[in-house]
Amino acid sequence: MALEDDMGLVEPLIDDIDQIPRIGFSKYRAYPPDILIEHDPRAGAACTYAHMVAEAERRWLDRRGIVPKDVRGLKVWLIEDYAVLRWKRMDADGRSRSYPTRQEQDFDLGLPLPGLPPPAIRLTAGYLADPTQTQYVRTQIARPRGKRVEWCIAIIPAAVPGRSATWEVVKRPLGF
Repeated sequence: MALEDDMGLVEPLIDDIDQIPRIGFSKYRAYPPDILIEHDPRAGAACTYAHMVAEAERRWLDRRGIVPKDVRGLKVWLIEDYAVLRWKRMDADGRSRSYPTRQEQDFDLGLPLPGLPPPAIRLTAGYLADPTQTQYVRTQIARPRGKRVEWCIAIIPAAVPGRSATWEVVKRPLGF
């Protein structure tokens, strides 16, 4: 499947996908400074992740066609039967910035996981922060393929109220 086809599967959710990490990051950055100073980047990412998951659960609780799944601790959202989405802190090329568990490696490889349809594409959505982890740079969606990323797009928020966000490629598709 091509990048445009993959994105076509989740494009109706693009505004939510943009807002979920933004809200998670903003909630974390609103912690009192005396708490933030005690957190290393890993703790900050864990707190931001918890806020992203909670926001996704609130937004998509009763959304038809979106089913939250907890696969042995890996929280994902099944979109119809064609895409599986997870949330992460990312680098500029769309790679996850945490140490991958075996289960996350299997997710990235598209291997079967309990309760997930095998042909569903695996997508990682999340945020890119500046090097100090204090400023939000952008929301991204990437398609992992093992240790590599096939493609990564940046979501561009709508400049005009009532319009939808758009996206642009930041990492071109690999030749698979």
